Amino acid sequence: MKNRPIYLNPKAYTLSALIIGYALIGDYTANQQNAIGNWFMTIGQILECNSAIQQTIEEATKGNTFNINSKKYKNGGSPYMNNPPLEDFPAPSETEIDDIKEMLNNIIKRLEKIEKNTK
Repeated sequence: MKNRPIYLNPKAYTLSALIIGYALIGDYTANQQNAIGNWFMTIGQILECNSAIQQTIEEATKGNTFNINSKKYKNGGSPYMNNPPLEDFPAPSETEIDDIKEMLNNIIKRLEKIEKNTK
């Protein structure tokens, strides 16, 4: 392992959680274990909520956030540059549509033939 604190080493961090978890099982009943686990989960949720709010504030301060729900973003414009909207897939040509119809008709005929043979 490299010389980093335990909280920066994923394997050591996971191993420490495993050891602490097994140590806390002790002679507790299932209900007591559930209560202790829920208590730790509440602590984790509070930390996650606080860090999410802090990240939002920090990103807004740095100015590198963008709203993926905005009309500009949904229309294909870049949130970083003033690019024109991206072009969608072109509409299929008449010959492509006819080819697809022919393929579908062939599939229907084959399915009908299979259905007749299974009766």
